[in-house]
Amino acid sequence: MTGMPDDKEHQLLISAIGYLKIQYAEKQAACLALLIARHYRLLAEASAENHKQINYINQSSTWFYCYLKNREHELEPDLNIGHGDTAIHRLIKNRPHP
Repeated sequence: MTGMPDDKEHQLLISAIGYLKIQYAEKQAACLALLIARHYRLLAEASAENHKQINYINQSSTWFYCYLKNREHELEPDLNIGHGDTAIHRLIKNRPHP
């Protein structure tokens, strides 16, 4: 059995990451950062080379951090709806963390 399907999957993930990075540069959307992080995680799981796994895991972690920061930023406008401890404040404070 050849490594061809794995190579194709690897190339598809690399291409998808490149495209998502372009979209992220334009939109700065948390969901895009999360997709990039997940794609890097898939590359890490599929990689047999230790140094590549480490690189992909580091990239995944970096993009997951971007996701968290952007998600936090996207929620900020909701926090300024009113004064005091509103229902939205309680929902955000008590939301489960991934």
